[in-house]
Amino acid sequence: MSAAFDDEQCADEFRLCLFVCGATPRSMRAIAMVRKLCDAKLTGRYSLEVVDIYRNPAAAREHQIVALPTLLKLAPVPKRLFIGDMSDSAPLAAGLGLSS
Repeated sequence: MSAAFDDEQCADEFRLCLFVCGATPRSMRAIAMVRKLCDAKLTGRYSLEVVDIYRNPAAAREHQIVALPTLLKLAPVPKRLFIGDMSDSAPLAAGLGLSS
């Protein structure tokens, strides 16, 4: 298989990374809301990695994360960064290009 084929095949798949700080209520709410949005709008077309910066501070440094929670959309391009309260899914869906 060629790299071009792999990229084409994954063009519709969203790769997301959510950075949180421990099991705080704000972190748990962000995880729940992002998963709920993805399950509703991207069923079977997304991967979500949740990174706890207490357990993996190097990942936060690597991606230059300075505020939490932060959702990083890695694919499809362009990359996007969403910072702060994720309790309202409408702005998040619009930012991800998922509004109907």
